[in-house]
Amino acid sequence: MKFVKLFVVLLLMGLTLMACSSEKSDSKKDSGDTTNSGKQIVLRLSEPQVDEYPDSIAEKEFAKKVEELSDGRIKVDVYTGGQLGDETTTIEQTQVGIVDIGRANSGPLTQFAKSLGIFSFPFLFDSREHMWNTLDSSLRDELFADLEKADLIGLAFYDAGARSFYSIDPIEKADDVKGKKIRVMQNDILIDAFKKLGTSPTPLSASEVYSALQMGVIDGGENNVSTYVADGHYEVAKNFTLSEHLRIPGVLFMSKKSWDSLSGEDQEIIKEAALESEKIQLEEYDKFSQKAMDTVKEAGNNVFELSDEERNKFRESVQPLYSDYEETYGDLFKAIDDAR
Repeated sequence: MKFVKLFVVLLLMGLTLMACSSEKSDSKKDSGDTTNSGKQIVLRLSEPQVDEYPDSIAEKEFAKKVEELSDGRIKVDVYTGGQLGDETTTIEQTQVGIVDIGRANSGPLTQFAKSLGIFSFPFLFDSREHMWNTLDSSLRDELFADLEKADLIGLAFYDAGARSFYSIDPIEKADDVKGKKIRVMQNDILIDAFKKLGTSPTPLSASEVYSALQMGVIDGGENNVSTYVADGHYEVAKNFTLSEHLRIPGVLFMSKKSWDSLSGEDQEIIKEAALESEKIQLEEYDKFSQKAMDTVKEAGNNVFELSDEERNKFRESVQPLYSDYEETYGDLFKAIDDAR
C-alpha cells in the first residue's frame, strides 16, 4: 500500500514538472518568436517634436511602410510632442528597451556615442550636399557601429538644417561677432569653437534664450531658421545671418534589445522603411524651412548673406580647433574630406 501511495505522489510530481516546463516553453515562444507564431508586434516610437514637424511626418510614414511591408504584422505607434520624454529621456529609455524606437539630435547623442561629436565642428561641411554625400558613405556604418556600443541601432539620419547666427545688432562680417555674447548649446567643442571666433559663448537652456535676448543678457544666438521662428526668437532678434556654420543631423534609432528580438526578415523591413523615411523627411524639411524663412521676411527682419571672403574668415578662425581634436576625430575628418 505504501508503495502504491509513493508511486502516485511521484507520478503527480512528474506531471506537475512537465506542465511547468511546458508553460515556460510556451511563454518563451510568445515573448521571443512573434514572427514565426504570426502574432502582431507592436513597437513604440518616441518623437520629442510636434505632429507638424518634418521628423514626425516622416516617422508616421515610416510606421505605415513597416505595416505595409509586414502585411500588418508589425505596428509602430508614434508618440509625438514629447509624450514619452524629451530627447535625452528618449535616448535613455530606448537604451533599456522601455521605448523601442526614438529620434534625437546628434548633439545629445554624443554623450552616448562619442563619434557623433564630429557634427559639433563649425564649417565641417561645404554644403548640404556635402553632408549627405558623407552620410551616404561608409561613415554611416562607422557612426552607427559606435551607437550600437551604447545599445542603440542606428536606422536613419534626418536633416536638421543649417545653423546660422541671429542677433540684436547686424552681423554682416566675421569681425561683427567679436566680443558678442552668443548663446550656444552646452557642448565643449562648440564653446571652444565660438571662443576661437572671438565671441563670448554663453551656454543657456533653450527655454531661457527668449528672455535673455529681451533683457540684453545675450547679444544673439545660433540655430536653424525653423527653430529661430518656432521659438519666437525672430521677434526680439531681428537680424539673421546665413553663416550656415553647423549642420547637426538628427538620428532615428532603435533599442538593441528590441532589435535583437526581431527576426532577420523583420529587421530588414525596419531598415528599408527607415531609409525611405529619410527621403520623406528631407522633402518635408525643405517645405518647413522655406515657410519659416517666409515668416522672417514678412516680419521685416534683415537676412544677410555672407560673402565668400567673410565666410572664409570665419572658417579660418576655427581651423585650430581641428588640430586640437585631431587625435580623437582625425579619421573622421579625413572621411569627410574624401566625400567632397
